[in-house]
Amino acid sequence: MKVEKYYKCYNANAIVELNPADRMREAIKRTDDIIKHIVKLRNGLAPDYVEALIKRLLREVKGYSIDTNSVKLKKIEKDLTQLKQGNLLTNLVIRYMAMKLAIPKDSKIQSKKAEFTNLNRALALEGMNYYRVKAFEDILGKEEGIKLYTDILKLIVKEMKSKEEINEKDTVKSRCERAVKWWCKTGVGDFTFKLYDENKVIYRFDTCVTHEVLKHHNDPDIAYIASCFIGDIAEWNEGQYIHLRRTQTLHHADFCDELYWDTRVHNNPEQPSLEFIRKIGEEKK
Repeated sequence: MKVEKYYKCYNANAIVELNPADRMREAIKRTDDIIKHIVKLRNGLAPDYVEALIKRLLREVKGYSIDTNSVKLKKIEKDLTQLKQGNLLTNLVIRYMAMKLAIPKDSKIQSKKAEFTNLNRALALEGMNYYRVKAFEDILGKEEGIKLYTDILKLIVKEMKSKEEINEKDTVKSRCERAVKWWCKTGVGDFTFKLYDENKVIYRFDTCVTHEVLKHHNDPDIAYIASCFIGDIAEWNEGQYIHLRRTQTLHHADFCDELYWDTRVHNNPEQPSLEFIRKIGEEKK
């Protein structure tokens, strides 16, 4: 078993490069997908959901304006069934994302890569996810809202996975090496891990930017459903040879554990105990 050092990498001001217009189009597409599936699963509920989400976003962007027409939807028009250029909800998604990315008020949004802090990136993406889920709670209550969102998320993940290309030569170890490099470069969190072999690894996260940007809501259940939950549904591992399993996340505990294993080598391995995980890397801090 390889013992790795403790990586104290969390840095809210770490710089990442991204195309803001592309990220906004992705957020619009995800919002559109959710509404599309509401129409299919709960006919008649979509208008209430749209109204609830609009109310949430309006409260957030009050006093902030941006040139929403500078984000053109031509790239994704053929994939949209509910939202269009210039729609109120479309514009609110753009305004919210731009505000959280700290793009200067009343400016045009560039459709090219630019530098942003990883904190602002997470505030925009995770915050948008949070309000999309919160709107379900607003119209259905927490339990039923989460249930419907879960049903929709399963469909979205299946669509995502159907388009993925899997590199069967990739290993858990090589993924781990790339991830550690990226997480440290972008200041994602403070973490450590144990690599059992090339095909199994357990991580512990003590700080994570996703949790950091959502914890101020004091709403751990919705924050979890809006962020980490996607990796905990069965559909996430379907069709994959490298699987993920968690026991807990930072939304509800003092650390997050993530076990990855290659199913071609390890047959449903036991999850390490939380006591064991808690001790990983402690002597290396």
